[in-house]
Amino acid sequence: MLGIGRQNQLVGLDVGSYAIKAAELSRKTKGGADFFVVNKLGYEILPRDAIVEGTIMDTAAVAETIKMIFEENKISAKNVVISVSGNSVIIKKLSLPAMEKEELAESIFWEAKHSIPYPYEETNVDYAILPSPLSPGQQNLDILLVAAKKDKIANYTNAIHQANKNPEAIEVDVFALLNAIEINYPEVMSEKNICIINLGASLTNVIIAEKGIPQLFRDLPLGGSLFTENLSKELNLGFDDAEKAMKGFPLENGLLDKSKTALNLNIQNLLEEISKTFSFYESADGKENKIESIFLCGGLSNLSELPARFEQKFSIESKILNPFRKITCDKKKFDSIYFDELGAQFGVVVGLATRYAGK
Repeated sequence: MLGIGRQNQLVGLDVGSYAIKAAELSRKTKGGADFFVVNKLGYEILPRDAIVEGTIMDTAAVAETIKMIFEENKISAKNVVISVSGNSVIIKKLSLPAMEKEELAESIFWEAKHSIPYPYEETNVDYAILPSPLSPGQQNLDILLVAAKKDKIANYTNAIHQANKNPEAIEVDVFALLNAIEINYPEVMSEKNICIINLGASLTNVIIAEKGIPQLFRDLPLGGSLFTENLSKELNLGFDDAEKAMKGFPLENGLLDKSKTALNLNIQNLLEEISKTFSFYESADGKENKIESIFLCGGLSNLSELPARFEQKFSIESKILNPFRKITCDKKKFDSIYFDELGAQFGVVVGLATRYAGK
């Protein structure tokens, strides 16, 4: 969505607030079925505060990090697909009467002008018609409207251009994640009501889909950086030392107990925010909606026992997303850290790369 280019081979590039991830995949066919193969992978941590709350503050640092990823991992392609999220991105679900294609497009953009909280001329707008079995007498179409502020897109594409890469398409994080789930967990995606929770550095994306059809999107201003800042204040540590504490590095006995208490409080706050989203979804439209499976991803999902905490809170099966579960990869060619320690952080970039993988 928000695409600005071709549907050919593109490198997925996830420019996060903490790190940048790159993935180049190819699409193969065997026995009449398509599958994906990993060609290249890259991961590089950004300088602190290069991106703050989803806005690139140091374009040069981001561009140099992108160059480094491509050079160190021998990624020769220059055309990339990126994704955006945050409060500059609006996703709304509309219900409109069935009508001719041209008339529908006109109605959707009229709705966009009245439902987007920004001047229409300052946004890029796209939409998709959601699949829904029309019951007898049902005349409405479900539409997913997506709008992103042009300055947000320019903020990211400027860094891409400065890195001598071509941003051929722009997606939204949540749709990339849905794509990653559909490819790697098709049996769950098609049969269950699922929730994907992408726990990033400055933002947490919450996506709920019913049997493959997206229903609810929410971005929470919670993430790993906030957790680290809270630990820094509580333990009187520098940011770097607090980050090490978050990752489980050894601490003095007194600090260890305080660290566990502070971290537990942050997790409780996160769970309460997620609970509010679940309550809203389950009570919407006057029907009983139940989430049956939770997928956790993003850097913060590596916190010890986090899936267990979600299961304890919600009594719902919770697991860490494996974005390489159904993707062919010669692990001898790649550092095992990509699949063991960092795997859950590759959900967005794998979702991007598979959508634009060439044969």
